[in-house]
Amino acid sequence: MDIRTSAFDFPRTGEAGPIGAQASFTFPRRVLRATVGMAGYAAAFEGDDHHLGRLTVELRSNIDAADDTRVTVDGSFALRDWSGEFDDDYSGRIDYVVLAELAPLAPPFPGDPRGDLIVVDAEITQVIQHFRSDRHLDDPNVFPDNSIRLVADKATVVRLYVDYDASSGLAPIANLSGTLDIVSGAVTQTISPLASMVPRRDAQTDRALREHTLNFVIPEDSSRGEVILRARVFDAVDTTQFSQVFERTLVFETFPALPVMAVGINYTGPDVRDDATPATLAAPGMADFVSTLAFTEKMFPIPNVNITSLVTIDYDDEVESDINDGCGKMGDLLGTVRELRGDSDDIVLGLFNTGLNTGSVGGCGGGGAAVGRVGSGGTSAHELAHAVGRQHAPCDNVTRCATPANTDDNYPHYSGYDSDSIGEFGVDTANGAVKDPANAHDIMGYSGNRWISPYTYKALMSRIPATFGADAARASSDHGDWIRVKQQVLFLKMTIGRDQAVRLQPSFHFAAYPQPRAELATRFTVELQDSGGRMLRHACLRAEAHGAPCTSQDGLDEDGGHQDVMWPLHIYQGVPFDPAARQLVIYEGERTVYRQTIGPAPEVHVAVGEIIDNDRVYWDIRWESGGQGCGDKPAHYLVQWQDALGTWRGLAARTTARSLRVAKALLGEQQVRAIRVLASNGIATGMGSWVNTPVPSPSIDAAQ
Repeated sequence: MDIRTSAFDFPRTGEAGPIGAQASFTFPRRVLRATVGMAGYAAAFEGDDHHLGRLTVELRSNIDAADDTRVTVDGSFALRDWSGEFDDDYSGRIDYVVLAELAPLAPPFPGDPRGDLIVVDAEITQVIQHFRSDRHLDDPNVFPDNSIRLVADKATVVRLYVDYDASSGLAPIANLSGTLDIVSGAVTQTISPLASMVPRRDAQTDRALREHTLNFVIPEDSSRGEVILRARVFDAVDTTQFSQVFERTLVFETFPALPVMAVGINYTGPDVRDDATPATLAAPGMADFVSTLAFTEKMFPIPNVNITSLVTIDYDDEVESDINDGCGKMGDLLGTVRELRGDSDDIVLGLFNTGLNTGSVGGCGGGGAAVGRVGSGGTSAHELAHAVGRQHAPCDNVTRCATPANTDDNYPHYSGYDSDSIGEFGVDTANGAVKDPANAHDIMGYSGNRWISPYTYKALMSRIPATFGADAARASSDHGDWIRVKQQVLFLKMTIGRDQAVRLQPSFHFAAYPQPRAELATRFTVELQDSGGRMLRHACLRAEAHGAPCTSQDGLDEDGGHQDVMWPLHIYQGVPFDPAARQLVIYEGERTVYRQTIGPAPEVHVAVGEIIDNDRVYWDIRWESGGQGCGDKPAHYLVQWQDALGTWRGLAARTTARSLRVAKALLGEQQVRAIRVLASNGIATGMGSWVNTPVPSPSIDAAQ
C-alpha cells in the first residue's frame, strides 16, 4: 500500500458553486486499486458571517486509463447560506489522503529499469523557484511549479525528487547517484550530481534539506536557449539498477546584464573609525567592486554585472548617520555619487572603504544610484535594488530587524513566516545549499540571513536597464508615440523644509535620456517661465524616500490621496528644461514658495594635457569660466568624459576648483573621446569641451 497526502485550497469565490479542483499523483509502478479519503476540511464565509445553509465537500479518485501509474483526484467544494443561492463570498480547504495498492514487482530483466525507483519531478532554480508551494504556503502565495522564468547564462540547479519503494521486495538500495544529460541541438553534455543521496519515499522528501534530493548544477555556458534534460538515477554501487529516464525541456530567456558605473570613494572627512588607516580610507579598486558585486550577480535575474567604468572621487563631508533618520548624511553622499551618472542609463555604485564610521546606516540607494561599504555584498544588492525602484520588505519584530521607512505595502504575507521571509526555498548554485523560508529573509528587509524572494526577484526582471548602442533609434511604443531621445534635462538638487524653505544648490542642465523618478510624490511643483512669466515647462516634484522619519499628511499618493512625507524633503530630480527659461518658480499647491532668476550661462574654456608624476601619467584638466556664482557663492563645476559609444560619464564630484588630475590608468583601455566641463551659476549651465585626437602610430615607412 502506498500513501500520499495533499490538500485542495479554494480561494475566495462568490456567486458560484460548487468549485472543482484536480490533482494527479504518479506512483512507482502500476496501480491496481486506489481510493481517496478526507483528512480534514475548513470552510468560511468571507466578509460578514452567515448562517450555514449547505456545505458541499466531495472527493473522488480514478486511475488514469492512459497511464496506470497515475491516480487523479477530483475535489468539489461549495458553501452557501439559507438563501439557496451562492450569493456570498466563501473560501475553504480540503485535506486528503490517497491510498493506492500497487502491482507486485518482478526483478527487472538486464537492461530494464527498476519498477520501485522513479524520478517524480524536478525543481529548476537559479536562486529561487516556485515548487510544491501548496505544501507550505497559504493560497494567495501559491504559484505553478517552476513558473519563475530562467535567465540565460546564469548557473542553474536541478533538484531531482525521487520516489523509492523499499518494500518492493527487490534488492535494497542504500545510496543513489545519477546522471543528467543536457541536450542542446546536436551537443550532449553529461554532468554528475553534487553528492549521492539516501533514497526514500517522495512523500517523505523535505524540500528544506539538500540531501533529500539529487542535485545537479548546469553551468552558465550550458544555460542557453532551449535545452532538453534527461535524468536517470541508479544505485551508487551498482549502476545496473536504475530508474526510467526522466525528461524535461527548459527555455532560458535573454535578460540584460546589470550595467554599473563604479565610483571608488576616497574619504578625507571627519567620520572615521578609531582604527582607521590611510589604506582603509582609500578608494576601493576594480577588484573590490568585482568581489562586492558577486552577491548581486547571484541574487539578481541577470547573467552578470557589467562594470562599465571606474573612477575615484574625494569626499570630505560627514557620513555618520542614524538608521532612525533614514539615510541621514549618507543621502548627501548618494547625491554626490548620483551626479556622476551623466547621460548614462547605467546604475552608479559608490563604494567606500572599511575605515569610515557611518553609524547605523550601511548604505543608501535610489534614483539610479547606490552607495555602500566595500565587501558588504548584501548591502550593495539591497541598495542597487533601491536604485531601480524597489522598496523595503516589512519588519514586524524589532528584536530581529530595524523598522524601515519606505516599506512596500504589497510585499507578500507568507503565513507562518517572518514578515520579510523569502517565502519559497532558495538554492545557492555555488554549493547547492538550500535557503529555508523559516529563517532566510529578503534582501530588501533589514533581517539577517539574506536571500531573495520570488516577489522581489520577479519584480527586478523588468527593472534592470537594457543596454543600447550609441545613437541607436529608441522607439519604445508599439504605436510609435514616444521615441526615446536625449533632451535637455535640468538636474535639480534641493531640500524643502517643514517651513517650506527651499534650499536649491547650483544645478546643471544638459542633454540626457528620461530620468528615474523618486519614490514619494509631494504637493510641490516646479515651473520654468520665460521673461514674460509664461510657463514653458513644469513638473511635479518627488522626494527621496530615505529622508528624516518625522511625517505629516502633506504628501500625495498616485491617486491624489494623502500619504506620509518626510522632512526635510530631499529632491534630486531631472526635469525638462527649456533654454528660453528665465525664471524657476516652485509652488506648494497654488502658493509660490521659491523663485529664482535664470541668468546667462557662463562661458567655459577647457584645456587638457598630460603630466607625469611619480611615474604615473595623468590627464591634467584645467578650465577658465567667465560665470559668476549665485550671489556671493562660487560657481560649481562638473567634469565629464565621453566614452567610445558617446556616453558622458562623471570624472569627479562637483567642485568649485578649476583644475582636476585624473590618472589615465584609472580608465584602463577605454577610449576617451572627449572631456567637458559644465559650469552652473545657479541654473543656467555653460559648457566647454576638449576633443581627444589620438596621435596616429608611425607607419613602417616613416619608422624606416
